Amino acid sequence: MGIDIQEKLKLYEKYINSTQFDIGFYFLIENISKFIESIDVNIYICENPDFVPKNLFKIIRIARIFNFLKIKKVVILKGVKRQRVELIYKEKNLKLNYELLLKSESEIMYYIISESSPLISLEMVSTLLKSSSLSYVMLNSRTFLEEAAKKETNVDKLIYIYLTAITINMGGAFNRAILFRKKEDNYEVFRALGFKNEKEAHEVWKYMEEINIDFKEEIKNYKNSKYFSSLEKEIKTFKINKKVISKNPLFEEMLSSGKTAHIPVSILPVEISDALNIIGECAICSLKSGNKDFGFVIADNRYNYKPISKDQLYILDYFSKQTVILLENKLFIDALKFEAEKDFLTGFYNRRSLDKYLETLTLSAKKKVGVIFIDLDDFKKINDTFGHDKGDEIIKTFSNIVLKNIRREDKPFRYGGDEFVLILDSINSENLFNIISRINNEFKKETGYTFSSGGTICKDSSEIYQCLKKSDNLLYEIKKSSKGKILVK
Repeated sequence: MGIDIQEKLKLYEKYINSTQFDIGFYFLIENISKFIESIDVNIYICENPDFVPKNLFKIIRIARIFNFLKIKKVVILKGVKRQRVELIYKEKNLKLNYELLLKSESEIMYYIISESSPLISLEMVSTLLKSSSLSYVMLNSRTFLEEAAKKETNVDKLIYIYLTAITINMGGAFNRAILFRKKEDNYEVFRALGFKNEKEAHEVWKYMEEINIDFKEEIKNYKNSKYFSSLEKEIKTFKINKKVISKNPLFEEMLSSGKTAHIPVSILPVEISDALNIIGECAICSLKSGNKDFGFVIADNRYNYKPISKDQLYILDYFSKQTVILLENKLFIDALKFEAEKDFLTGFYNRRSLDKYLETLTLSAKKKVGVIFIDLDDFKKINDTFGHDKGDEIIKTFSNIVLKNIRREDKPFRYGGDEFVLILDSINSENLFNIISRINNEFKKETGYTFSSGGTICKDSSEIYQCLKKSDNLLYEIKKSSKGKILVK
């Protein structure tokens, strides 16, 4: 913009700077700027700013934002109705007269589309369709956020909603999405949505087209199941070590950057591309929050072979960032609730907090977790013979002994009336047996009573539920044959 033009527009600065235009208009112009090198703009404007149409000021402001719109001429007029804007592109002169400038942005846009060159008109219509598509996705994102933020939505359901959002047609429309969770030195397949082969994919797509399932309906189908999809069942055991990833600097850089990107299959470690049967290309997004690394997600169009679009990348990035925030908040809130939920008599955590803690453990990647089930022997007889006050006294003594013998990071829970669960961090079977034996000996010395217990070492916290069941079964075995015994396997 020349100095002469800047001087002429000084009179209108306050009006130009205060004007606002629809964000959709901005989005449209921004997309046009990507393929048009230059459009010349001539401004014919009234000398009295009060009589200048607001849309004329908007056009001047937009021309200042986007360099491809070049104001070549400013003519100041005494009259009002001769005001106009001329847009010149490759010898075609498009005139926006005074009457048109008084109309709405939509009417001006319709005129520009209908009167422009076919190239510009086609690109503008394409951009409008793209913006409509993204708008629909954003409307779905409201459902995503509302459902994911509900207090009853656990981590597993949150992940299901997230993967649905990036694979459903009215969302990211990826054929498959595989979430890898970071666990110590490995990235392991945590959850996946998609199909195990092309035949299944087309059968399901045909069915979904017939019944027209939308996003709200799809997330209603959530069930707390072992597998989210046939794809997950096929690849659930796959994991890759960080040492393998470090041998692929480009892929490692992608993960550490925290960005969402579209990459050729050649950048992936061959172990991943082979295990997931990725062909050609995929999208990858690391799931990070500050220094916390939750893992990453890989998505592709494996079965319809469509190129991954910019819109798909945008949607993947948007929902991934929202999910990381929700996941972190959910874990933080669960931790606060967990600390608050303690049994009054024992000072142990209660049964409800055990369920929450177990869920957190599945995501914690802890190793060698000790799990102990304890049942006080003849407790019903104590209550029946000496009354409930005596029973409470026995339980209180037991809990004090337990708290004295475990570490701060260990967690005791009151499972039922006289049943208890202890979860101990980073421990082997020998030390676990010694701790429980010491507690049992002290309990017998102070009260004259004993307890029976069954315990196991959970090698990986992702299997904590199975380990809890195993410990419960071991306790049941003991109670059938004897009392006061400890069985650790």
